[in-house]
Order: sequence, then C-alpha cells, then structure tokens
Amino acid sequence: PPEIVEHSEPLQVVRYDQGGHYHAHMDSGPVFPETACSHTKLVANESAAFETSCRYVTVLFYLNNVTGGGETVFPIADNRTYEEMSLIQNDIDLRDTRKNCDKGNLRVKPQQGTAVFWYNYLSDGEGWVGELDDFALHGGCLVTQGTKWIANNWINVDPNRRRQQQFQQEMERFAGSEAG
Repeated sequence: PPEIVEHSEPLQVVRYDQGGHYHAHMDSGPVFPETACSHTKLVANESAAFETSCRYVTVLFYLNNVTGGGETVFPIADNRTYEEMSLIQNDIDLRDTRKNCDKGNLRVKPQQGTAVFWYNYLSDGEGWVGELDDFALHGGCLVTQGTKWIANNWINVDPNRRRQQQFQQEMERFAGSEAG
C-alpha cells in the first residue's frame, strides 16, 4: 500500500567517485523472535535484544550514466545451488566488489533514469514478510572512470503484522494531527 512506502525511510542519495565501491552486503538483517524492527520498535513499545532495519524492498535509482564500472552486482543471484561457503573459493571472495565483480552472476550497468527493484525477504507463503532472501546479496562495483550517482529507497515492513499495523495506525494518526 502507498502508506507503507510513504512512511518508510527517506530517499538516500549517494555519490561514488572514481575508485568508489561498496562490498556485497544485505540491506536488511534476519528477523528472529528476539529481534525488533527499527521503524516499529518505539511505536510497539517493546524491548528486544537485537534491532534491524526490516527493509523489505530496495529500489535503487541510477541518476547518471557511469563512464566506467559502477555496476550493481548480485554475486549469487539465480544460483539455486548456492551455499554460503561458495562465496569464497580458490581465494576469490565474491563479496569483494573491487576485484571480483566480473565473477558475479548478475551485473546491472548504471543507466540514467532506470532503477533496479528487489525484495530482501522471501514471502511467508501468506502474502507477508518471511525469511531473509540470501540471493538479495548485492554490492556496487568499482567505479573505474567518472562518477556514479544513485538514490536508494528502502521500504520497511515489519514481519510481525500486528506491529506493522500498529505502526501504520500511529503514522496515520500523526499525519492527521499535523493536517489539523
């Protein structure tokens, strides 16, 4: 729903100069019973041993064409036989975007005015947030020439439906009080 997008994190703009990169990573963390989502924790008034961002969806906008390098790489995308140990083989670390972007399964070249969209979690089978999707591992390849400008939009959803609904209600109440 639009409300989830509107009440998620603000757009983040990032600039990578020549030599800039971002090693392969996940945009969100795993959610366990002892984990709370950053965006709903205060509203739910719950304490938790661990806290994570609960970024259900990532939208990455390319704001310019890059002269050289700067691809977004998904090292293990579409690899149905992936095992975590396969990230490092024969001294090749697929998470190292300075050296090994060419070995990633999927690379997206920055093209001004385009975007890449992906889910960071799998579905729980009932239309809600499930487990972290290992295949969402991604990074920014080394910019070899020029500058790379991107914008990230993270859409936050709590895997706990009750907490997410409570958060949405509080945000609607807040928006209504600001309008009045």
